Amino acid sequence: MFRKFFTSKAQPTAPQDDKENSQKEDVIQRAQRFFQQLQQRAAEVAEEAKESAQLLADADTDQYKRSYLQFKGAILHQLTAIIQKGSDTYQHKIIPQASSQQMMVLNQIFQHWNQQTLQLMTQLFEQVEERDLEKEYAAIMAEYQDAIEDFTCRQCGADLQIDQFYFTATYLPCPFCQTQNTFDPGTRARQVEHMAQRLAEARCKDAYLIYREKKSTEGQAAARDRYAEYVQAVVAEMNRILPGIEKQHQNYYTRRMSDYDHLPIGW
Repeated sequence: MFRKFFTSKAQPTAPQDDKENSQKEDVIQRAQRFFQQLQQRAAEVAEEAKESAQLLADADTDQYKRSYLQFKGAILHQLTAIIQKGSDTYQHKIIPQASSQQMMVLNQIFQHWNQQTLQLMTQLFEQVEERDLEKEYAAIMAEYQDAIEDFTCRQCGADLQIDQFYFTATYLPCPFCQTQNTFDPGTRARQVEHMAQRLAEARCKDAYLIYREKKSTEGQAAARDRYAEYVQAVVAEMNRILPGIEKQHQNYYTRRMSDYDHLPIGW
């Protein structure tokens, strides 16, 4: 895309001053277009990384997150290559064609682009958390199971059944003597509410990758069915992680699909 940048062009017959001004303007305009193209490409790479990074980090159960780090390294390599391409072109193709008067403008264009791209690269993965959600969830559920097994009626001693997930202490009646009993799921139970979506998405990584491949090759509209299958798989996992609130999870599916349908076609 950039190989033919700054190839010489024939100039129409014109007075010398007009010709020189036209050439100067042409060099600056082409430089602007070139760095805009590079910036757009960097933004596309960053957008893909933002969409996938947390899911891939959560899905990587390896102690050292090697699969996720491989993905991260590949993204950073692409951005580094873009920066290197811009720097090489600026040094070897733009500067040799620039006059001393043009250099100040061209340097500002280059420095602005370079700083923006470096900032994009350094901040891209700052918000990604590298946690073992499966391990955290297993520990919380073990604690929750202990609370269920110990839950008996304080009045008649009957074993009381828990048929859904409770995040906080809840009053539940004894079906035998109607006494109100407090079920305390433990201090860590609320964490499940906040990790359920991420854990479910991590478990559905394969469906997500199928959707991403379809989208990258055929476009957003053609990938809608694959996206729906991915979100349905996520909802099914959320139902397993947090039983008893299936209606809320179905609302989540409806909301995700509505958001997808209202995305710009170019996404």
